Amino acid sequence: MKKNNFDPYDFSKKEIEGVPVYYKNLPWSPCIHIRIVFNVGAFNDPVGKEGLSHFLEHMLLKGCPSLPSKKAVKEWSKINVLNTLNAATYIDLTSFISKCLPEKYETVLCGLKDMIFNSYLKSEDIEEERKVITQELWRRFINEKYLNYKKEINSIVYYGNQFSRHSSCLGWPETILKISKEDIISWHKKNYGKGNFFIIITGAVEEEHISKLKDFLKDLPIVNSSTFDFGSINKPKQNKIIKTADEIGKISEQASISIIRLLRRVFYYEDEICEVSRKLISDLLYERLRSEHSLCYDMYVNISKEKLFTNFTVSLKIDQKNIDLAEKIINELFSEIINKKHLDRFNIIKKLYKEQIESQEFNSLDVIDEIFFDVTIFDSYIITQKERLDNLDKVTHDDVVKFISELYNPEYIFTEIILPSKK
Repeated sequence: MKKNNFDPYDFSKKEIEGVPVYYKNLPWSPCIHIRIVFNVGAFNDPVGKEGLSHFLEHMLLKGCPSLPSKKAVKEWSKINVLNTLNAATYIDLTSFISKCLPEKYETVLCGLKDMIFNSYLKSEDIEEERKVITQELWRRFINEKYLNYKKEINSIVYYGNQFSRHSSCLGWPETILKISKEDIISWHKKNYGKGNFFIIITGAVEEEHISKLKDFLKDLPIVNSSTFDFGSINKPKQNKIIKTADEIGKISEQASISIIRLLRRVFYYEDEICEVSRKLISDLLYERLRSEHSLCYDMYVNISKEKLFTNFTVSLKIDQKNIDLAEKIINELFSEIINKKHLDRFNIIKKLYKEQIESQEFNSLDVIDEIFFDVTIFDSYIITQKERLDNLDKVTHDDVVKFISELYNPEYIFTEIILPSKK
């Protein structure tokens, strides 16, 4: 149900017991969606203990006084939160996720409080989860050769900042082995308390539900806000690497090209410039590489925005014989954009994007995901639907050209080419 003048992103905010709470009633929603978000993630992990924050996240859903076993937690999730209990670790955050019917709300808050703050953290559960995380890591890295290659790439592309010691929030197989029970208990005590988390609630939420958070938040420990030094955005140690799939421990029938650029952060008022830029790049590359030349069938462009930086990637699969032509087309296309040759396409993309925003059919989960993104990336600033449209109206072709010129700086671009297996 989309109502005229109803802005689903126009959230309210209040502080309860020292904890920021963002909330909004969505009249179409039968459920209450809850996010409890701690300001600690992979980049906070101690050196040599990469994966600690993610390891702890797993452990907090294994048992507590009111739910003494994994089985009890699973049954509780089925009965009370529609089997949606979940958690996720990001580079600087850990989020606990659930939704429930309004009549289950108080029960859910009690259960979440016990699991998150009073977890048993049993030795046997830790060792079992260590095996699970290790399996997850080897599913990602495949073998020792590929793992070492990922470390090499990180040292080339991301040296001087936190990314150089992380391939993902999971850590590395050898660092997971080094994490002790004492590490997990200490990390929980240090980071899980008032002063280091916030709450987002939306859906069938009323003022009474917000008031009931006082009971959830009282008597919780108080901790300092987690911080980390991201480091600096430097030029890559080299701008290009070419390997065969066999050399890096993979099997591939096609070649792949990946273009990576680490960039400064994007502020909330630049969000639409960034998005129009991504759409323009993607549209033109797709047309040139696939529609005109039939060079690739698997291509994507992504601009990942984080609180302290932006990560730009272009990735495509291609026949080895067409690698030089594809690189030539990509470089020519960016040169054309930077030289202001695609004004007409910019106008089409901007108009389409505005119509997509205006015609959006809101889903409760999409709304809370967007709010979660804004709060975490834009220093608690939430962009309303009206403001997004206003900001988009202000985006000019010159804005996009300037942003893409900064983005596609050859000195900061890293290109990875993986040739097909020869075996």
